Amino acid sequence: MPNTRTELQKEVVEALVQSKALDFEAVGKVLGTYGSRAALAGDSIGVIINWRFFHYCIPPLPAAGLEGEQFTASTAE
Repeated sequence: MPNTRTELQKEVVEALVQSKALDFEAVGKVLGTYGSRAALAGDSIGVIINWRFFHYCIPPLPAAGLEGEQFTASTAE
């Protein structure tokens, strides 16, 4: 998937990283603290850092108002 950020988006991401508004070390520490427990319990936690920048996932998604077929349909796109 190509990186399609605009120049403005690139500048905002760079400013967020440089300002340490997002503390990646703290994110790693939290995942390190709870990762083993999640793996043993079969629970899902995660963080995705890519060209879209930053996304965290702590299921269940139905708590966010997405359920069953609605979730499947929206994620299949």
